[in-house]
Amino acid sequence: MIDYKIVKFCRLCKKRFVVHKADAKKNYCDECQPKINKQRD
Repeated sequence: MIDYKIVKFCRLCKKRFVVHKADAKKNYCDECQPKINKQRD
């Protein structure tokens, strides 16, 4: 099976980032993800 990459846009900062197909549900870039995790706690 081919593992390809998907270009997505962050929901918080609108920055473009690339994820593997396995992480297709990811909605935030690596910089914004910790901010979202803090808000949930």
